[in-house]
Amino acid sequence: MKKISIIIAIAICVMTLLASCGPVSLIKPAESTTKKAFDEAEFDEEFYRTSVPEETTAETTSGQEETSESEPAATTAPAETKAGTTAPAVSSTAPAPGATSSPATTSTTKVSLIPARESTTKKTVVDTKIETKEKKSDYKYGVKKIDVESVYYDIYSDGSKVQTDKKSYVKYDTSGYKATTSDLLSEAKSNKLAYASDIRGALSAVNSGRDKELALDDSLCEAACVRAAEMAYSGKLSSTRPGGAKYSTVLRDLDIKYTNCIELTCKGYSSGSEAANAWLSDSGSKSAINKAEYTKVGIGAAKSPDGIVYWCLILSD
Repeated sequence: MKKISIIIAIAICVMTLLASCGPVSLIKPAESTTKKAFDEAEFDEEFYRTSVPEETTAETTSGQEETSESEPAATTAPAETKAGTTAPAVSSTAPAPGATSSPATTSTTKVSLIPARESTTKKTVVDTKIETKEKKSDYKYGVKKIDVESVYYDIYSDGSKVQTDKKSYVKYDTSGYKATTSDLLSEAKSNKLAYASDIRGALSAVNSGRDKELALDDSLCEAACVRAAEMAYSGKLSSTRPGGAKYSTVLRDLDIKYTNCIELTCKGYSSGSEAANAWLSDSGSKSAINKAEYTKVGIGAAKSPDGIVYWCLILSD
């Protein structure tokens, strides 16, 4: 009975409580399609004024690119609120009651990621330069052989240099040439044999314009080969010998007897017949060749150190 009384008492209390609250709906009311930041009826102006700091007047420019290169960026002074406290110098708006507060935005400086433009100024060639190295060595009869190496450079406007070519070659210094007839005789005899076919070709061309053919003389050929060698090693095409003596002294050196003689010279022809035709094309040389007083002829040749062939023809009675 005691338990039943307690249950009845609890039931009466529950019913009394429900009656005082009015009817209770278990259905969820539909949400309003219009959202308000806050309920104006319940807005406490005094609470809002004292609780929310006023909007600061300091402003920062977000995302603005620096334009000064020489002075550091100025720091914005903090703004003072009405309450006497300082707040960060950022532009902010106090959230309305009931609205979600957004985090403060920090002012930043935009950094350009575009690479610096390369200079359009290009270096140009302002000069050329040749650096040459020479190495000398003895060749023959006082002639010097010179091995030459030349390196070519372009000089640029920034002072740098770039190699463009390299050449190696050989040249000869004939200024020190000094040889006697006896020094050259052995080589002259060798050249007489080496150029035997050219000598015969030159003889045939020379005799083609004469009424009476010239006789090829062996001693005169040796004398002509000595003279050709003198010109080849000294680099001088002349009827005056390197020491300054007249050409006819070579006949005396070789004990060749004569009354009258004449010498014709040329260089650069590849064969004896070409050399003879060159003499015959010159009126003065042709006239000397056709003189009846000359009965004997000697023809000689020698190649210079740089490959040029010198030719000599000696006529005598």
